[in-house]
Amino acid sequence: MSAIRLSELGLKAVEQRDWQDAIANLSKAIEQSKSPAWLLARSQAYLETGQPAKALRDAEYAYCVAAERGNDKSRKQMIEATYRRSVIYFRAKEYANADKLAVWSQRLAEGAAVRSASDMDNENVDENGFYHATVDELTAENKKNNEGQAGGDQWSKLASVMGGGDEISAPYKKDWNKAQTFRATVLRYLESLPADDPARRVSTKVVPTKPSLEDPTDAQDTKTKDPEIEAAKASLTQTVPKPKVETTNQPFRSQVYQNDKSITVTLFMKFASKEDTGKVQVDIQRNLITASPVPRDPSTVYIVPHAAIDPDKSTYRVAQMKIEFTLVKAVPGKWPSFGREELTQPDSSSLPPARSTVSNLGPGSGPAVPVSTSFSTSTTAVEKPAAPAYPTSSKSGPKDWENLGVDDEEDEPKDVDHFFKQLFKNSTPEQQRAMMKSYTESNGTSLSTDWDSVSKGKVETEPPNGMEPKKWS
Repeated sequence: MSAIRLSELGLKAVEQRDWQDAIANLSKAIEQSKSPAWLLARSQAYLETGQPAKALRDAEYAYCVAAERGNDKSRKQMIEATYRRSVIYFRAKEYANADKLAVWSQRLAEGAAVRSASDMDNENVDENGFYHATVDELTAENKKNNEGQAGGDQWSKLASVMGGGDEISAPYKKDWNKAQTFRATVLRYLESLPADDPARRVSTKVVPTKPSLEDPTDAQDTKTKDPEIEAAKASLTQTVPKPKVETTNQPFRSQVYQNDKSITVTLFMKFASKEDTGKVQVDIQRNLITASPVPRDPSTVYIVPHAAIDPDKSTYRVAQMKIEFTLVKAVPGKWPSFGREELTQPDSSSLPPARSTVSNLGPGSGPAVPVSTSFSTSTTAVEKPAAPAYPTSSKSGPKDWENLGVDDEEDEPKDVDHFFKQLFKNSTPEQQRAMMKSYTESNGTSLSTDWDSVSKGKVETEPPNGMEPKKWS
């Protein structure tokens, strides 16, 4: 198959986030032609699959080839390669390297001569080799350099605020802004470090030495290498130990919601890695659900539903922070409670009948206990008698006015807020930018982590059904 066809398949796989297929096809294409565009695409795939050393190698090689070719696409590719290197070093927590490379990508976007790169190597570096830069210094410098330069068009105003002035060439405006936004993140981490922290030491050059395309672990490069640079690269290949997960013999924190046909139960837990989530085995029966292994001692969780469910239609989803069960009720209707979680194998006599009837369900058939945010571990809990069920025409059935407002737990919003904070914290810089842009531009109606789609244009407001957006007068 031709290199062009292989590259098309590889680039399409990158768009679809099929990283393994992308690596396979792009590697075959690169064997025939060392295209910077293909190398950058494979670099992204390597980075997304946890292979930072290979991602760095491809980005450095792409920069060198683009500089050698010197065609109309070269500067754009050099900007992208430098930014990719910055992201890789940031993920390795080498913040000085990350910021210096982000600055060089901006200089390239501004039209700086490639030969001026050597002047950058010692910028903001003290006599001991430690790099110093802050967000405040960056902001002050931007305001000073752009005083009185803002034009009347939308880009000029934005460039003035962001520090770009009118010096940025039109084709590279987005690249400059992307690096500027990323620098703000890098510098916040850098500011939190002591003055002599190893992460403040610059160990790479803004213009890389052309590497070998052999696997970093197998390469036999006889060229003289900078020991500091090689030490930094070696740190990227080190295996990061899996974090220890504290286990507990208490029930997991949970969240439940239901309708007449199904009930969704979410157990919150923290697996040590994504690989551990793939080891979880779930067995859904009509009156018992088991999941194992989970990060707890004992390592098996048992869920006894309030009534029988349809195991063929019920589903589950395992994520690194939770397991979510969507259980389809064998007999439609509202359940007074979802059931319970057990730490040990429950006795068969304590399970609900495998064949449910209508008498098992409904607000008038049992105690009207509001859905809680944690499971009960006792099978002998005394249940409060239900209040009278008054006649009603509501589709949702009679209301238990005695328990009105019991579900309005004060910590509910905190759980949701905590979830989004964790989502943002555990996201990559590109995903964080996508979340900020989509949420802001859509007026809080949309949240996306896909920067590739969000960066293509403004995220439109998508109001809930039955509502329409209106501007403040």
